[in-house]
Amino acid sequence: MQTNKTRLGLLIPLIMGLAPTCLVNAQESDSSASVTESIELEKIMVTAQKRGEDLQKVPLALSVIDGSTLERENLNTFQEMQFSVPNLSMVVTSPFTTTVNLRGIPSNPNGVFNSGTSPGLGVYVDGVVYSRATGFNQDLINIQQVEVLRGPQGTLFGQNTNLGVVNITTKKPSDLVEAKVKLDIGNYNSQRLSAYATGPLIEGKLAGSISVFNVDRDGYIKNLTDGKKLGDEDRFGGRAQLRFTPNEDLTIDLNVEKMEGDSLPPGGRLTDYALGLGYIGLLGQGNIPETFMDAGKYQTYGNTERYFAERDNNGIDATVAYQFANGFEIKSITAQKNYDAIIGMDSDNTSYDLSYSTEAEDNKQFTQEFQLISPEDNAFRYVAGLYYLNNKAVNDQSFMTATGIYGIPTGLPEGYPQSFSMLPESGVILNGELETTSTAVFTNLSYDFSENMNAFLGLRYSDVEKAMQFSQDGWDTTLPGYYLLNYVDIPQTQQTKNDDFLSWTFGLSGALADNINAYTKVSRGYKEGGYSFRPQSIEAIGGDVTNPVMDFDREQVTSYEAGVKGTLLENRMRLNLAVFYLDYQDIQTRVVDDNGVNRVVNGPTSTSAGVEAELSYRVTQALSINANIGYADAKFGDFENCHSTDDCTDNQLPGAAKWTNSLGVKYSTEINDNWELFAGADYAYRSKIQSDARNLAATELDSSSLANARAGIISSTGEWEVMLWGKNILGDESLANKTDRATSDLSFSTELFAPPRMYGVTVTYNYF
Repeated sequence: MQTNKTRLGLLIPLIMGLAPTCLVNAQESDSSASVTESIELEKIMVTAQKRGEDLQKVPLALSVIDGSTLERENLNTFQEMQFSVPNLSMVVTSPFTTTVNLRGIPSNPNGVFNSGTSPGLGVYVDGVVYSRATGFNQDLINIQQVEVLRGPQGTLFGQNTNLGVVNITTKKPSDLVEAKVKLDIGNYNSQRLSAYATGPLIEGKLAGSISVFNVDRDGYIKNLTDGKKLGDEDRFGGRAQLRFTPNEDLTIDLNVEKMEGDSLPPGGRLTDYALGLGYIGLLGQGNIPETFMDAGKYQTYGNTERYFAERDNNGIDATVAYQFANGFEIKSITAQKNYDAIIGMDSDNTSYDLSYSTEAEDNKQFTQEFQLISPEDNAFRYVAGLYYLNNKAVNDQSFMTATGIYGIPTGLPEGYPQSFSMLPESGVILNGELETTSTAVFTNLSYDFSENMNAFLGLRYSDVEKAMQFSQDGWDTTLPGYYLLNYVDIPQTQQTKNDDFLSWTFGLSGALADNINAYTKVSRGYKEGGYSFRPQSIEAIGGDVTNPVMDFDREQVTSYEAGVKGTLLENRMRLNLAVFYLDYQDIQTRVVDDNGVNRVVNGPTSTSAGVEAELSYRVTQALSINANIGYADAKFGDFENCHSTDDCTDNQLPGAAKWTNSLGVKYSTEINDNWELFAGADYAYRSKIQSDARNLAATELDSSSLANARAGIISSTGEWEVMLWGKNILGDESLANKTDRATSDLSFSTELFAPPRMYGVTVTYNYF
């Protein structure tokens, strides 16, 4: 059988050979046709390589969503943006516990509240990274553009990123007086109010802007225990910005941001059980699991007071840029970010308080980056940077029983204790702290051999130090010396981990024909090692509580990528293609034992082979089509020891869909001299997703689809806009999460569904 690498080795030259021919033929066909009207797509400028460049000439796989698209398609959060990007998947189980996968590879293999791990994806806002996944899900307000870069990007960005980068750029203050007020009203009593204003404070020298938002929405899951609703939204925040330009060479940007949220996360429903702790616990309360297995898809049984999701993000950053007379630019980016999050869940999905959990992470992050950017009009160009990060994460987790569970059989011979119990408010509690200090020097060089041929080389040296503290109060029982699931007491331990590595990228790019560019590149990236901040059994830590083995080592990826970018049909069509092959060594992955103990380990080799295609086509002046196709076949290599009985060799990596496809249509036309009509619809498809490395059928998430639509009118002056919109208009009832009795602490199986159909109206007023 051919390996993925062999198949991709055949696919790359095939696509690289056929695509230019097809594109050139399309151009020749178009040039010979009689074109009745000239309709061109706007050129897209990006800053992925630290300077303004045409998207079609940048030698990397890059998706762009501009601010007007975010507004028109009513994309309000990072989570909603995923359907516009091929091979980007997110599994969302709360307002901010978002598991992100790119090209089939998980960014964080063991959940966002494992502070001992590092994300492989970098999320940047105005050049400042959010180094922990609890800060990922940004509200997209006052956004100029979002760029999603796929593949290792450590030679271009300060934070080490072996998976990719989401680069969010906000609109900067200016001397042009502008203001906007936008109100969304929808079902489930949804209300979203946002406002933005900018203008000069000192004409020609100092400009300021402010943007604010407030989001409220009732829950969509009914708690049958008390009639309350779970899965609501309640958050507010804003950003204040200043831009100081004392002269034409110097620009100083200051940004202050704040966001608070307080909501009830959604709750799943009980679907199956085995004879385990949950069953015994209910018997002790005079009940059985079947009583709670009649909940509908958007219903649950639970204790509402155990559900909460709170976060508090704030930060300040300053960017100073100076351009010398010879064209060189030097830039300093300084930032202090604090983002704290806590989530509570009722984990038994019954009206009894058998089991609940609380997970919290408090982060304090300081970053400093310096960049030197060469003039853009030279044949030899480069970006060089120095980077420093210090992040302190405090992690607290508890998994408790409120009622207690009594009469658990020991299975011991007669003469020994025949049962034991867990007393009320007993459980496992862990406290972890991790301080990460990272320094790096990086550069990206580019040289034009001719007008049609370019070579580039990137290098990055990283030095990372992690200092960890950890302790655990075990899940003790009434049986002396026996801990539930062997979650033992672990006295406070202090450990350090140091690592340094050299990342690199090199490749060629150039023009194959007018408006057709191609590139090929090879990159090496790393993700530093860390620690498993999850409940630990005596077996998981190696048997010695005084010297627990909790760490895992770095992973390595070699990325092979080739692409073709074409602008066709007299600039009415943009078609970008990319193929890739990712070769991972020592990939960080999560393993789950039969008793529910989960931890991060270095798995085997893993590969991901795939293709990405993005199309934008201006059919007529009024009609446009956008489509993208993503395919990523991400598999483990030899992984026989992933479980005591299961072999995970060749299994699909968890958390990502193989296929991520979407199609969108936009239409606009004048109604009369005063109003313009616009409408749009899009459809996105995600193939099935595996929830764990074992690829258990019981936890597999079926394929899903999402259809959205909108229609509205806008005044000819652009002042007023009214839009009707619907999300998930076909009412797709796809699963967001499944647990199975075989790997559950309680031996319960549960299901959680993604949000149902949402609809509403948006009214926008623009002042300029």
